[in-house]
Amino acid sequence: MLMLLVLAVLLLLASGWWLMRSSSWSRAVGASGEHADLALLRDRLIHQLDELDRERLDRGVEAGTAADEERRLSSELVTVLRRLEQFAPAASSTAAAERPVRWPAPLFVGLLLVAGIGVYVAMNLTSLQGLWLATRNPAATAQVPPMVFEMVARLEKRLAEQPNAAAGWMRLGRSYMVLQRPDDARNAYAKAYALMPDNPELLSDYAWLVFNADPSVTTGLVSDLYHRLYKLVPDHPDALWFLGFAAFQQGHFRETLTYWERLQKLLPPDDPGRAHLQQAIDSVRARLR
Repeated sequence: MLMLLVLAVLLLLASGWWLMRSSSWSRAVGASGEHADLALLRDRLIHQLDELDRERLDRGVEAGTAADEERRLSSELVTVLRRLEQFAPAASSTAAAERPVRWPAPLFVGLLLVAGIGVYVAMNLTSLQGLWLATRNPAATAQVPPMVFEMVARLEKRLAEQPNAAAGWMRLGRSYMVLQRPDDARNAYAKAYALMPDNPELLSDYAWLVFNADPSVTTGLVSDLYHRLYKLVPDHPDALWFLGFAAFQQGHFRETLTYWERLQKLLPPDDPGRAHLQQAIDSVRARLR
């Protein structure tokens, strides 16, 4: 990496010798300096996000604090990336305005471009990996920024090194859901569940994923997960709804009413699902008449 940076500096100095007679040289230097500062800031922000992920896994940073810090860093990173994008058209117009130089210039510029591409690839390998991963997920690419793919790739690598980080597997499962990869999400949650079986939040997410894969199945793993969630949190809305639905499928209508009427009491008066739940309860009561 050091050799690449040294090469980049030497090439930039040489380019300055070729262009110093141009009237646009001072403006080019100013723009180049600002671009370099933004690039350094971009790399620093990505590094801080990576460190935040590592602290979440290794030291268990408080969830609310970590989420606030992640939002702040992500917002600043988006602003920096947008500013960096503004340099591309400016650089093109500056190059078009410069006077022609003697015949060795094309060769020099070609070498400069090749070296520049090499430096860029070396310094932005993670970003390029994220873009490549995005092309493999066309359905999700339209809605998900490439930086999400980069962070998922880093989290996958870290979990390969620290497979017992339950919170990391849970975060990876959620990330897979954002990327519309439900099978991978269920596998990640399964690993988190094996490490942290009594976490209500994990149970709720994992059970919903399993149920959503085939809503006609209310036995087996999905039943075990929701019963465990119900045992830990007797008033959990998801557990009450599923257990009532499972009882309804089995023809146990009184048991269905027990769960759903408890759920109805927990819902706020203005909850949009309250009316639908009332209709379901009325339908069950009609079957018992």
